[in-house]
Amino acid sequence: MSKLINQPAEYTLVGSCLTNPEILEKVIERVGPQDFYDQRMGTIFSAIARATIKGNASQTSVVEELRASLELDSVGGSKVISWLTGQATTLENAVDSANTIKQLSNKRDQAAAAMRVAETINEGGDPILDLEAFNTSIEDDGGWVNLGSIINNIIEGTHKRLEPTILKRTDGSCLLYPARLNLIAAPPESMKSWLAKLTCIQQMQEGHAVVYIDCEESDGITCAERLYSIAIGLDISVVTLRDWLEGPVTDEGSRDADKRLFFYKAENTGLSGKSRAQILRLVRKRKVPFVVLDGFASAMASHNPPLEEDRARDVNLFLSGSVFPIVASGAGVLVVDHVAKSSGTAGQTAFQSRGPRGSGAKLAAVSGVALMANVLQAGSAWQEGKVEIYVTKDRPGRVKIAHRANKRLAGVLVSNPILQGIVEATKIEIQSPDLVDAIQAEKRWDLIAAQMISRLLSELHSPISKTEIKELMNDDRKKSGKSGWRGETLVKAIDYLVAYGWCKIEKDGRSEMIASLHEYKAEWGLIHVDDKPEESPF
Repeated sequence: MSKLINQPAEYTLVGSCLTNPEILEKVIERVGPQDFYDQRMGTIFSAIARATIKGNASQTSVVEELRASLELDSVGGSKVISWLTGQATTLENAVDSANTIKQLSNKRDQAAAAMRVAETINEGGDPILDLEAFNTSIEDDGGWVNLGSIINNIIEGTHKRLEPTILKRTDGSCLLYPARLNLIAAPPESMKSWLAKLTCIQQMQEGHAVVYIDCEESDGITCAERLYSIAIGLDISVVTLRDWLEGPVTDEGSRDADKRLFFYKAENTGLSGKSRAQILRLVRKRKVPFVVLDGFASAMASHNPPLEEDRARDVNLFLSGSVFPIVASGAGVLVVDHVAKSSGTAGQTAFQSRGPRGSGAKLAAVSGVALMANVLQAGSAWQEGKVEIYVTKDRPGRVKIAHRANKRLAGVLVSNPILQGIVEATKIEIQSPDLVDAIQAEKRWDLIAAQMISRLLSELHSPISKTEIKELMNDDRKKSGKSGWRGETLVKAIDYLVAYGWCKIEKDGRSEMIASLHEYKAEWGLIHVDDKPEESPF
Protein backbone atom coordinates (compact mmCIF):
# COMPACT_ATOMS: atom_id res chain seq x y z
CA MET A 1 0.00 0.00 0.00
CA SER A 2 2.93 2.37 0.74
CA LYS A 3 3.79 2.35 -2.97
CA LEU A 4 0.42 3.99 -3.65
CA ILE A 5 1.04 6.91 -1.25
CA ASN A 6 3.40 9.90 -1.52
CA GLN A 7 2.73 12.23 1.39
CA PRO A 8 5.76 14.47 0.69
CA ALA A 9 4.27 15.23 -2.73
CA GLU A 10 0.95 16.11 -1.05
CA TYR A 11 2.67 18.43 1.45
CA THR A 12 4.66 20.07 -1.36
CA LEU A 13 1.62 20.72 -3.53
CA VAL A 14 -0.58 22.13 -0.75
CA GLY A 15 2.26 24.28 0.57
CA SER A 16 2.94 25.61 -2.91
CA CYS A 17 -0.74 26.48 -3.45
CA LEU A 18 -0.67 28.39 -0.15
CA THR A 19 2.23 30.56 -1.27
CA ASN A 20 1.62 30.97 -5.01
CA PRO A 21 -1.96 31.47 -6.38
CA GLU A 22 -0.69 30.75 -9.90
CA ILE A 23 0.06 27.17 -8.91
CA LEU A 24 -3.54 26.41 -7.89
CA GLU A 25 -4.71 27.77 -11.25
CA LYS A 26 -2.34 25.35 -12.99
CA VAL A 27 -3.30 22.23 -11.02
CA ILE A 28 -7.02 22.67 -10.22
CA GLU A 29 -7.97 20.82 -13.43
CA ARG A 30 -5.53 18.00 -12.66
CA VAL A 31 -6.23 17.21 -9.02
CA GLY A 32 -8.98 17.68 -6.43
CA PRO A 33 -9.31 17.18 -2.66
CA GLN A 34 -10.62 13.65 -3.25
CA ASP A 35 -7.25 12.66 -4.78
CA PHE A 36 -5.25 13.23 -1.59
CA TYR A 37 -4.58 10.18 0.56
CA ASP A 38 -4.10 12.43 3.62
CA GLN A 39 -7.59 13.81 4.29
CA ARG A 40 -6.08 16.79 6.11
CA MET A 41 -4.37 17.88 2.90
CA GLY A 42 -7.63 17.47 1.00
CA THR A 43 -9.42 19.65 3.57
CA ILE A 44 -6.79 22.39 3.32
CA PHE A 45 -6.85 22.18 -0.48
CA SER A 46 -10.63 22.79 -0.34
CA ALA A 47 -10.13 25.85 1.86
CA ILE A 48 -7.55 27.21 -0.59
CA ALA A 49 -10.07 26.77 -3.43
CA ARG A 50 -12.76 28.68 -1.50
CA ALA A 51 -10.35 31.49 -0.66
CA THR A 52 -9.25 31.66 -4.30
CA ILE A 53 -12.84 32.09 -5.48
CA LYS A 54 -13.17 35.06 -3.13
CA GLY A 55 -10.01 36.58 -4.59
CA ASN A 56 -7.72 36.23 -1.58
CA ALA A 57 -5.85 32.97 -1.11
CA SER A 58 -3.43 34.23 1.51
CA GLN A 59 -2.36 32.05 4.41
CA THR A 60 -4.52 34.13 6.78
CA SER A 61 -7.60 33.77 4.54
CA VAL A 62 -7.18 30.01 4.35
CA VAL A 63 -6.91 29.78 8.14
CA GLU A 64 -10.13 31.81 8.46
CA GLU A 65 -11.90 29.53 5.96
CA LEU A 66 -10.93 26.50 8.05
CA ARG A 67 -11.95 28.22 11.28
CA ALA A 68 -15.38 29.17 9.87
CA SER A 69 -16.07 25.55 8.85
CA LEU A 70 -14.78 24.21 12.20
CA GLU A 71 -12.06 22.28 10.36
CA LEU A 72 -9.01 24.12 11.64
CA ASP A 73 -8.45 21.85 14.64
CA SER A 74 -8.98 18.70 12.57
CA VAL A 75 -6.10 19.60 10.25
CA GLY A 76 -3.76 20.42 13.13
CA GLY A 77 -4.32 24.15 13.62
CA SER A 78 -2.71 27.22 12.08
CA LYS A 79 0.76 25.86 12.90
CA VAL A 80 0.26 23.15 10.26
CA ILE A 81 -0.62 25.83 7.68
CA SER A 82 2.55 27.70 8.57
CA TRP A 83 4.61 24.51 8.33
CA LEU A 84 3.16 23.67 4.91
CA THR A 85 4.24 27.02 3.49
CA GLY A 86 7.78 25.93 4.23
CA GLN A 87 7.29 22.93 1.94
CA ALA A 88 6.54 25.14 -1.08
CA THR A 89 8.49 24.61 -4.28
CA THR A 90 8.67 25.91 -7.84
CA LEU A 91 5.75 25.90 -10.27
CA GLU A 92 7.30 23.09 -12.31
CA ASN A 93 7.90 20.89 -9.25
CA ALA A 94 4.42 21.59 -7.91
CA VAL A 95 2.85 20.50 -11.21
CA ASP A 96 4.95 17.33 -11.06
CA SER A 97 3.65 16.72 -7.53
CA ALA A 98 0.07 17.20 -8.74
CA ASN A 99 0.61 14.66 -11.51
CA THR A 100 2.10 12.21 -9.01
CA ILE A 101 -0.85 12.63 -6.62
CA LYS A 102 -3.35 12.07 -9.44
CA GLN A 103 -1.50 9.02 -10.76
CA LEU A 104 -1.41 7.45 -7.28
CA SER A 105 -5.10 8.24 -6.78
CA ASN A 106 -5.83 6.47 -10.09
CA LYS A 107 -3.72 3.50 -9.04
CA ARG A 108 -5.63 3.21 -5.76
CA ASP A 109 -8.84 3.20 -7.82
CA GLN A 110 -7.31 0.54 -10.09
CA ALA A 111 -6.38 -1.60 -7.10
CA ALA A 112 -9.91 -1.32 -5.70
CA ALA A 113 -11.40 -2.22 -9.10
CA ALA A 114 -9.04 -5.18 -9.44
CA MET A 115 -10.07 -6.34 -5.97
CA ARG A 116 -13.69 -6.36 -7.07
CA VAL A 117 -12.85 -8.42 -10.15
CA ALA A 118 -10.92 -10.97 -8.14
CA GLU A 119 -13.52 -11.10 -5.38
CA THR A 120 -16.36 -11.70 -7.84
CA ILE A 121 -14.40 -14.51 -9.51
CA ASN A 122 -13.55 -15.98 -6.10
CA GLU A 123 -17.27 -15.99 -5.22
CA GLY A 124 -18.14 -17.76 -8.47
CA GLY A 125 -19.96 -14.76 -9.96
CA ASP A 126 -19.88 -13.08 -13.36
CA PRO A 127 -17.17 -10.38 -13.26
CA ILE A 128 -18.33 -8.53 -16.40
CA LEU A 129 -19.45 -5.37 -14.55
CA ASP A 130 -16.31 -5.37 -12.41
CA LEU A 131 -14.14 -5.80 -15.51
CA GLU A 132 -15.87 -2.82 -17.15
CA ALA A 133 -15.07 -0.69 -14.11
CA PHE A 134 -11.49 -1.96 -14.03
CA ASN A 135 -10.97 -1.24 -17.72
CA THR A 136 -12.37 2.26 -17.21
CA SER A 137 -10.02 2.88 -14.30
CA ILE A 138 -6.88 2.14 -16.35
CA GLU A 139 -7.74 4.27 -19.38
CA ASP A 140 -5.39 7.10 -18.41
CA ASP A 141 -2.50 5.09 -16.97
CA GLY A 142 -0.31 2.08 -17.57
CA GLY A 143 -2.46 0.08 -15.18
CA TRP A 144 0.07 -2.45 -13.86
CA VAL A 145 -1.35 -3.80 -10.60
CA ASN A 146 -0.12 -6.67 -8.43
CA LEU A 147 -3.19 -8.92 -8.35
CA GLY A 148 -1.41 -11.45 -6.11
CA SER A 149 -1.46 -9.18 -3.07
CA ILE A 150 -5.06 -8.20 -3.82
CA ILE A 151 -6.11 -11.86 -3.93
CA ASN A 152 -4.49 -12.36 -0.53
CA ASN A 153 -6.54 -9.49 0.92
CA ILE A 154 -9.72 -11.06 -0.42
CA ILE A 155 -8.84 -14.53 0.87
CA GLU A 156 -8.01 -13.09 4.30
CA GLY A 157 -11.33 -11.25 4.38
CA THR A 158 -9.82 -7.79 4.82
CA HIS A 159 -11.37 -6.30 1.71
CA LYS A 160 -14.75 -4.58 1.74
CA ARG A 161 -16.06 -3.34 -1.59
CA LEU A 162 -18.18 -0.24 -2.01
CA GLU A 163 -21.80 -0.93 -2.92
CA PRO A 164 -24.57 1.52 -3.88
CA THR A 165 -26.94 1.82 -0.89
CA ILE A 166 -29.02 4.91 -1.76
CA LEU A 167 -32.11 5.26 -4.03
CA LYS A 168 -33.69 1.83 -3.90
CA ARG A 169 -35.37 0.18 -6.88
CA THR A 170 -38.36 -2.15 -6.69
CA ASP A 171 -36.01 -5.17 -6.61
CA GLY A 172 -34.06 -3.83 -3.62
CA SER A 173 -30.93 -2.82 -5.55
CA CYS A 174 -29.75 0.79 -5.28
CA LEU A 175 -28.45 3.37 -7.76
CA LEU A 176 -26.42 5.88 -5.72
CA TYR A 177 -23.22 5.52 -3.69
CA PRO A 178 -22.67 6.64 -0.09
CA ALA A 179 -19.81 9.06 0.62
CA ARG A 180 -19.36 9.73 -3.11
CA LEU A 181 -20.29 12.46 -5.56
CA ASN A 182 -23.24 11.31 -7.69
CA LEU A 183 -24.83 13.23 -10.56
CA ILE A 184 -28.06 13.15 -12.51
CA ALA A 185 -28.04 15.31 -15.63
CA ALA A 186 -31.35 15.36 -17.43
CA PRO A 187 -33.52 17.51 -19.72
CA PRO A 188 -36.61 19.44 -18.57
CA GLU A 189 -39.71 17.40 -17.65
CA SER A 190 -37.55 14.39 -16.75
CA MET A 191 -38.74 14.40 -13.09
CA LYS A 192 -35.15 14.58 -11.85
CA SER A 193 -36.10 16.63 -8.79
CA TRP A 194 -38.92 14.12 -8.07
CA LEU A 195 -36.26 11.40 -8.11
CA ALA A 196 -34.12 13.40 -5.66
CA LYS A 197 -37.07 13.86 -3.30
CA LEU A 198 -38.02 10.18 -3.54
CA THR A 199 -34.48 9.40 -2.43
CA CYS A 200 -34.88 11.75 0.54
CA ILE A 201 -38.14 10.05 1.57
CA GLN A 202 -36.51 6.60 1.34
CA GLN A 203 -33.62 7.76 3.53
CA MET A 204 -36.01 9.23 6.12
CA GLN A 205 -37.96 5.96 6.15
CA GLU A 206 -34.69 4.25 7.12
CA GLY A 207 -34.30 6.66 10.05
CA HIS A 208 -31.69 8.99 8.51
CA ALA A 209 -31.57 12.76 8.37
CA VAL A 210 -31.08 14.34 4.94
CA VAL A 211 -30.13 17.81 3.69
CA TYR A 212 -31.77 19.36 0.61
CA ILE A 213 -29.96 22.38 -0.86
CA ASP A 214 -32.27 24.04 -3.39
CA CYS A 215 -30.63 26.61 -5.64
CA GLU A 216 -33.60 27.09 -7.98
CA GLU A 217 -36.59 27.74 -5.68
CA SER A 218 -36.97 30.66 -3.31
CA ASP A 219 -39.60 29.56 -0.82
CA GLY A 220 -39.62 25.76 -0.63
CA ILE A 221 -43.31 25.48 -1.55
CA THR A 222 -42.77 23.19 -4.53
CA CYS A 223 -40.37 21.03 -2.54
CA ALA A 224 -42.87 20.64 0.30
CA GLU A 225 -45.74 19.85 -2.08
CA ARG A 226 -43.75 17.12 -3.83
CA LEU A 227 -42.45 15.61 -0.61
CA TYR A 228 -46.04 15.47 0.66
CA SER A 229 -47.30 13.93 -2.59
CA ILE A 230 -44.61 11.22 -2.60
CA ALA A 231 -45.02 10.45 1.11
CA ILE A 232 -48.79 10.03 0.86
CA GLY A 233 -48.29 7.81 -2.18
CA LEU A 234 -46.04 5.62 -0.02
CA ASP A 235 -48.68 5.45 2.73
CA ILE A 236 -46.62 7.54 5.15
CA SER A 237 -48.95 9.16 7.68
CA VAL A 238 -49.27 12.94 7.86
CA VAL A 239 -48.30 12.79 11.54
CA THR A 240 -45.03 11.05 10.70
CA LEU A 241 -44.33 13.40 7.80
CA ARG A 242 -44.93 16.46 10.01
CA ASP A 243 -42.50 15.11 12.60
CA TRP A 244 -39.87 14.63 9.91
CA LEU A 245 -40.21 18.12 8.43
CA GLU A 246 -41.05 20.32 11.43
CA GLY A 247 -38.55 21.48 14.01
CA PRO A 248 -35.64 23.90 14.20
CA VAL A 249 -34.22 25.16 10.91
CA THR A 250 -30.78 24.03 12.05
CA ASP A 251 -29.99 21.19 14.39
CA GLU A 252 -28.23 23.19 17.11
CA GLY A 253 -28.92 21.53 20.45
CA SER A 254 -31.54 19.11 19.12
CA ARG A 255 -29.64 15.92 18.35
CA ASP A 256 -32.55 13.73 19.47
CA ALA A 257 -35.23 15.63 17.54
CA ASP A 258 -37.46 13.71 15.14
CA LYS A 259 -36.69 16.22 12.38
CA ARG A 260 -35.13 14.40 9.46
CA LEU A 261 -35.17 16.80 6.50
CA PHE A 262 -33.24 20.06 6.54
CA PHE A 263 -34.08 22.34 3.62
CA TYR A 264 -31.72 25.16 2.67
CA LYS A 265 -32.75 27.73 0.06
CA ALA A 266 -29.69 28.92 -1.82
CA GLU A 267 -31.37 30.59 -4.80
CA ASN A 268 -29.93 34.04 -4.10
CA THR A 269 -27.03 33.42 -1.75
CA GLY A 270 -25.52 30.23 -3.17
CA LEU A 271 -23.27 28.17 -0.93
CA SER A 272 -21.68 31.00 1.00
CA GLY A 273 -18.95 30.39 3.55
CA LYS A 274 -21.43 30.59 6.45
CA SER A 275 -24.06 28.33 4.88
CA ARG A 276 -21.48 25.78 3.77
CA ALA A 277 -20.05 25.67 7.29
CA GLN A 278 -23.57 25.15 8.76
CA ILE A 279 -24.24 22.32 6.31
CA LEU A 280 -20.93 20.66 7.14
CA ARG A 281 -21.60 20.89 10.88
CA LEU A 282 -25.07 19.38 10.40
CA VAL A 283 -23.77 16.54 8.22
CA ARG A 284 -21.10 15.68 10.78
CA LYS A 285 -23.30 16.08 13.86
CA ARG A 286 -26.22 14.01 12.59
CA LYS A 287 -24.05 11.71 10.45
CA VAL A 288 -26.22 12.65 7.44
CA PRO A 289 -25.76 9.98 4.73
CA PHE A 290 -27.42 11.89 1.88
CA VAL A 291 -27.32 15.48 0.61
CA VAL A 292 -29.04 16.89 -2.50
CA LEU A 293 -27.63 19.87 -4.39
CA ASP A 294 -30.53 20.79 -6.69
CA GLY A 295 -29.38 23.13 -9.44
CA PHE A 296 -25.64 22.98 -10.13
CA ALA A 297 -25.66 25.88 -12.62
CA SER A 298 -27.72 28.07 -10.28
CA ALA A 299 -25.40 27.29 -7.38
CA MET A 300 -22.42 28.49 -9.40
CA ALA A 301 -24.19 31.54 -10.83
CA SER A 302 -25.37 32.70 -7.39
CA HIS A 303 -21.89 32.36 -5.94
CA ASN A 304 -20.16 35.54 -4.85
CA PRO A 305 -18.37 36.28 -7.11
CA PRO A 306 -20.39 34.41 -9.82
CA LEU A 307 -18.80 31.35 -11.38
CA GLU A 308 -19.27 30.07 -14.94
CA GLU A 309 -20.26 26.46 -15.52
CA ASP A 310 -18.60 26.48 -18.96
CA ARG A 311 -15.16 27.07 -17.42
CA ALA A 312 -13.42 23.96 -16.13
CA ARG A 313 -11.42 26.12 -13.73
CA ASP A 314 -14.58 27.53 -12.10
CA VAL A 315 -16.27 24.12 -11.96
CA ASN A 316 -13.26 22.52 -10.28
CA LEU A 317 -12.85 25.37 -7.80
CA PHE A 318 -16.53 25.15 -6.84
CA LEU A 319 -16.45 21.36 -6.47
CA SER A 320 -13.19 21.41 -4.53
CA GLY A 321 -14.26 24.24 -2.26
CA SER A 322 -17.94 23.55 -1.62
CA VAL A 323 -19.03 20.05 -2.67
CA PHE A 324 -16.20 17.63 -1.96
CA PRO A 325 -15.91 18.74 1.70
CA ILE A 326 -19.50 17.49 2.16
CA VAL A 327 -18.55 14.18 0.52
CA ALA A 328 -15.45 13.97 2.72
CA SER A 329 -17.72 14.37 5.76
CA GLY A 330 -19.34 11.03 4.91
CA ALA A 331 -22.41 12.03 2.88
CA GLY A 332 -23.38 10.70 -0.49
CA VAL A 333 -24.10 13.84 -2.54
CA LEU A 334 -26.51 13.92 -5.48
CA VAL A 335 -26.03 16.89 -7.80
CA VAL A 336 -29.08 17.63 -9.96
CA ASP A 337 -28.10 19.26 -13.23
CA HIS A 338 -29.38 20.09 -16.71
CA VAL A 339 -28.01 18.81 -20.01
CA ALA A 340 -27.05 20.79 -23.09
CA LYS A 341 -29.19 20.79 -26.20
CA SER A 342 -27.76 18.96 -29.18
CA SER A 343 -26.37 20.79 -32.17
CA GLY A 344 -29.19 19.64 -34.44
CA THR A 345 -31.62 21.57 -36.59
CA ALA A 346 -32.70 24.91 -35.23
CA GLY A 347 -35.88 24.65 -33.27
CA GLN A 348 -35.32 21.07 -32.21
CA THR A 349 -35.37 20.28 -28.51
CA ALA A 350 -33.25 17.15 -28.53
CA PHE A 351 -30.70 16.83 -25.78
CA GLN A 352 -27.33 15.20 -25.68
CA SER A 353 -27.34 11.59 -24.55
CA ARG A 354 -24.47 11.89 -22.11
CA GLY A 355 -23.03 15.11 -20.78
CA PRO A 356 -24.31 17.62 -18.26
CA ARG A 357 -24.51 21.22 -19.44
CA GLY A 358 -21.29 23.21 -19.34
CA SER A 359 -17.77 21.99 -18.73
CA GLY A 360 -16.89 18.30 -18.95
CA ALA A 361 -15.20 18.77 -15.58
CA LYS A 362 -18.55 17.98 -13.94
CA LEU A 363 -18.67 14.45 -15.31
CA ALA A 364 -14.96 13.92 -14.73
CA ALA A 365 -15.37 14.80 -11.05
CA VAL A 366 -18.06 12.17 -10.37
CA SER A 367 -16.67 9.62 -7.93
CA GLY A 368 -19.89 7.62 -7.65
CA VAL A 369 -22.39 7.27 -10.49
CA ALA A 370 -23.58 9.66 -13.19
CA LEU A 371 -27.13 9.13 -14.41
CA MET A 372 -28.96 10.34 -17.51
CA ALA A 373 -32.72 10.46 -18.06
CA ASN A 374 -34.67 9.69 -21.22
CA VAL A 375 -38.26 10.96 -21.04
CA LEU A 376 -40.79 8.49 -22.40
CA GLN A 377 -43.74 10.37 -20.90
CA ALA A 378 -43.42 13.62 -18.97
CA GLY A 379 -45.10 13.31 -15.58
CA SER A 380 -46.37 15.68 -12.90
CA ALA A 381 -48.50 15.68 -9.77
CA TRP A 382 -51.57 15.08 -11.94
CA GLN A 383 -50.20 13.19 -14.95
CA GLU A 384 -48.56 9.78 -15.26
CA GLY A 385 -44.86 9.81 -16.01
CA LYS A 386 -42.30 7.33 -17.31
CA VAL A 387 -38.58 8.11 -17.49
CA GLU A 388 -35.73 5.75 -18.33
CA ILE A 389 -32.65 6.12 -16.11
CA TYR A 390 -29.34 5.28 -17.76
CA VAL A 391 -25.82 5.05 -16.31
CA THR A 392 -23.26 7.20 -18.14
CA LYS A 393 -20.46 6.73 -15.62
CA ASP A 394 -20.08 4.28 -12.74
CA ARG A 395 -16.72 4.76 -11.05
CA PRO A 396 -17.03 1.87 -8.53
CA GLY A 397 -18.87 -0.24 -11.13
CA ARG A 398 -21.45 -1.80 -8.78
CA VAL A 399 -24.81 -0.48 -10.07
CA LYS A 400 -26.76 -3.38 -11.57
CA ILE A 401 -27.82 -2.55 -15.11
CA ALA A 402 -29.22 -4.10 -18.28
CA HIS A 403 -27.76 -3.28 -21.70
CA ARG A 404 -30.13 -1.55 -24.12
CA ALA A 405 -28.81 -0.54 -27.56
CA ASN A 406 -25.27 0.01 -26.23
CA LYS A 407 -26.63 1.94 -23.24
CA ARG A 408 -26.77 0.88 -19.59
CA LEU A 409 -30.34 0.93 -18.29
CA ALA A 410 -30.46 1.20 -14.50
CA GLY A 411 -34.22 1.39 -14.17
CA VAL A 412 -37.36 3.29 -15.09
CA LEU A 413 -38.94 5.97 -12.92
CA VAL A 414 -42.70 5.49 -13.02
CA SER A 415 -45.16 7.92 -11.41
CA ASN A 416 -48.90 7.47 -11.07
CA PRO A 417 -51.04 10.30 -9.62
CA ILE A 418 -53.62 9.36 -6.99
CA LEU A 419 -56.22 12.12 -6.74
CA GLN A 420 -58.27 11.94 -3.56
CA GLY A 421 -60.43 15.08 -3.52
CA ILE A 422 -58.10 18.00 -2.83
CA VAL A 423 -55.28 15.65 -1.76
CA GLU A 424 -52.60 15.15 -4.40
CA ALA A 425 -50.62 11.95 -3.95
CA THR A 426 -48.17 10.31 -6.33
CA LYS A 427 -47.15 6.68 -6.38
CA ILE A 428 -43.58 6.89 -7.57
CA GLU A 429 -40.95 4.16 -7.86
CA ILE A 430 -37.85 3.10 -9.75
CA GLN A 431 -38.60 -0.16 -11.53
CA SER A 432 -35.75 -2.61 -12.15
CA PRO A 433 -34.72 -3.48 -15.73
CA ASP A 434 -36.08 -7.00 -15.20
CA LEU A 435 -39.50 -5.64 -14.30
CA VAL A 436 -39.33 -3.30 -17.28
CA ASP A 437 -38.68 -6.32 -19.52
CA ALA A 438 -41.71 -8.06 -18.06
CA ILE A 439 -43.88 -5.01 -18.71
CA GLN A 440 -42.60 -4.74 -22.27
CA ALA A 441 -43.71 -8.31 -22.89
CA GLU A 442 -47.32 -7.26 -22.30
CA LYS A 443 -49.61 -6.48 -25.23
CA ARG A 444 -49.07 -3.02 -26.70
CA TRP A 445 -51.28 -3.17 -29.76
CA ASP A 446 -51.78 0.60 -29.65
CA LEU A 447 -48.10 1.29 -30.33
CA ILE A 448 -47.96 -1.34 -33.06
CA ALA A 449 -51.02 0.29 -34.65
CA ALA A 450 -49.42 3.72 -34.21
CA GLN A 451 -46.42 2.65 -36.28
CA MET A 452 -48.65 1.22 -39.02
CA ILE A 453 -50.83 4.34 -39.11
CA SER A 454 -47.77 6.60 -39.21
CA ARG A 455 -46.29 4.65 -42.11
CA LEU A 456 -49.63 4.73 -43.94
CA LEU A 457 -49.91 8.53 -43.60
CA SER A 458 -46.30 9.00 -44.74
CA GLU A 459 -46.91 6.93 -47.85
CA LEU A 460 -50.14 8.79 -48.72
CA HIS A 461 -48.58 12.27 -48.42
CA SER A 462 -52.00 13.78 -47.69
CA PRO A 463 -54.36 14.05 -44.68
CA ILE A 464 -57.13 11.49 -44.26
CA SER A 465 -59.99 11.09 -41.81
CA LYS A 466 -60.11 8.71 -38.85
CA THR A 467 -62.76 6.69 -40.67
CA GLU A 468 -60.50 6.28 -43.69
CA ILE A 469 -57.61 5.24 -41.43
CA LYS A 470 -59.80 2.55 -39.88
CA GLU A 471 -60.93 1.24 -43.26
CA LEU A 472 -57.43 1.10 -44.74
CA MET A 473 -55.97 -0.49 -41.61
CA ASN A 474 -58.66 -3.18 -41.48
CA ASP A 475 -58.37 -3.91 -45.22
CA ASP A 476 -54.65 -4.53 -44.81
CA ARG A 477 -55.27 -6.69 -41.75
CA LYS A 478 -57.92 -8.82 -43.50
CA LYS A 479 -55.66 -9.41 -46.51
CA SER A 480 -53.36 -11.35 -44.20
CA GLY A 481 -56.26 -13.44 -42.94
CA LYS A 482 -56.56 -11.77 -39.54
CA SER A 483 -59.44 -10.02 -37.80
CA GLY A 484 -59.80 -6.26 -38.01
CA TRP A 485 -58.54 -3.70 -35.52
CA ARG A 486 -60.61 -2.73 -32.50
CA GLY A 487 -61.84 0.86 -32.74
CA GLU A 488 -60.54 1.60 -29.23
CA THR A 489 -57.02 0.49 -30.20
CA LEU A 490 -56.94 2.74 -33.28
CA VAL A 491 -58.21 5.71 -31.27
CA LYS A 492 -55.43 5.22 -28.69
CA ALA A 493 -52.87 4.92 -31.49
CA ILE A 494 -53.99 8.17 -33.16
CA ASP A 495 -54.14 9.98 -29.81
CA TYR A 496 -50.58 8.84 -29.08
CA LEU A 497 -49.28 10.07 -32.46
CA VAL A 498 -50.94 13.47 -32.04
CA ALA A 499 -49.95 13.92 -28.38
CA TYR A 500 -46.26 13.31 -29.06
CA GLY A 501 -45.99 15.31 -32.27
CA TRP A 502 -45.80 12.56 -34.88
CA CYS A 503 -49.08 13.66 -36.49
CA LYS A 504 -51.39 16.66 -36.38
CA ILE A 505 -55.15 17.20 -36.68
CA GLU A 506 -56.39 19.48 -39.43
CA LYS A 507 -59.97 20.74 -39.75
CA ASP A 508 -61.79 20.22 -43.06
CA GLY A 509 -65.17 21.74 -42.43
CA ARG A 510 -66.60 19.68 -39.57
CA SER A 511 -64.29 16.74 -40.26
CA GLU A 512 -61.00 16.07 -38.52
CA MET A 513 -58.19 15.04 -40.86
CA ILE A 514 -54.97 13.40 -39.67
CA ALA A 515 -51.73 14.54 -41.32
CA SER A 516 -48.23 13.11 -40.87
CA LEU A 517 -45.43 15.24 -39.38
CA HIS A 518 -42.75 12.59 -38.84
CA GLU A 519 -42.82 8.83 -39.28
CA TYR A 520 -43.08 7.00 -35.96
CA LYS A 521 -41.30 3.71 -35.39
CA ALA A 522 -42.28 1.79 -32.27
CA GLU A 523 -39.65 0.10 -30.16
CA TRP A 524 -41.99 -2.90 -30.09
CA GLY A 525 -41.73 -3.53 -33.86
CA LEU A 526 -44.56 -4.54 -36.18
CA ILE A 527 -44.89 -8.10 -34.89
CA HIS A 528 -46.49 -8.50 -31.50
CA VAL A 529 -44.75 -10.73 -28.97
CA ASP A 530 -47.74 -13.09 -28.92
CA ASP A 531 -47.58 -13.47 -32.72
CA LYS A 532 -43.91 -14.43 -32.87
CA PRO A 533 -43.26 -18.13 -33.65
CA GLU A 534 -41.67 -20.11 -30.86
CA GLU A 535 -38.03 -20.95 -31.35
CA SER A 536 -37.22 -24.61 -31.87
CA PRO A 537 -35.53 -26.22 -28.88
CA PHE A 538 -33.46 -28.34 -31.26
